[in-house]
Amino acid sequence: MARIKYAHGLSGDSCCNGGMAFDLVQSSETYLARFPQERDTVRRSLEQLARAPDLFARSSFPAHITASVLIPQGRSLLTIWHPHLKAWIQPGGHVDPGETVLEAALREAQEETGYVCELMQDDDLPYDIDCLFVPANPKKGEPEHWHIDFRYLMRPVALVGEPELPTACVPLEHLGEMSPSLARLAEKMLAVKMLAGV
Repeated sequence: MARIKYAHGLSGDSCCNGGMAFDLVQSSETYLARFPQERDTVRRSLEQLARAPDLFARSSFPAHITASVLIPQGRSLLTIWHPHLKAWIQPGGHVDPGETVLEAALREAQEETGYVCELMQDDDLPYDIDCLFVPANPKKGEPEHWHIDFRYLMRPVALVGEPELPTACVPLEHLGEMSPSLARLAEKMLAVKMLAGV
C-alpha cells in the first residue's frame, strides 16, 4: 500500500493525538495481511482520512477515527440503541484526547453497556475496520461525515454499572436487518470461528 500524505503536514508514518504516535499505514498493512479481501474498504477509509485535519478529533471533517467493541453473546451480538441514528449498533464512540483507540473502545463499552471488557483477540490489531457514513446532526452542528471505525472483539468480565443506553442481544442471523455493516460483521465472525460455542 502506498504511503499517503495527510493534511496539515501529518504523515501516514506517524500521526499524533496529544503526543500519542499512531502508525495508521502500518496498522492498515498488517490488517490487510490478515484480511486481504477487505482491501477496498481499507483503501476507502485511508482516502477519507487523507482529507482530515486530525485523525481523532470529533470536530475533524470529513472523517475521523472512532472505536467500537463487538461483544458476542453465544450466537448473538450485544448492541446499543443509538438515539441519533435510530438503530441498533455495536457500542462505541469517539477517541478522547490522550487515549489510544483500544482504550477508547474499552471505555465506551463500559459507559454504554455497564460491562468491563477484555480482548478476545491475541493482539490489539483491530478485528474489523469499516468506513461508515454519518448523517448531519444540526443539534450538534455537525455536517455529514465519515467514521473510520476500528472494532475490537471483546468479552465482558464484570458488570460494574447500569448501561447509559438501551441494550439488546441481536441474533447473528438478524444483524443483516440492522445494517449492511453489521451483516458483513456477522459473516466475518462466523467465518473465522471467533464465537464461543458456534
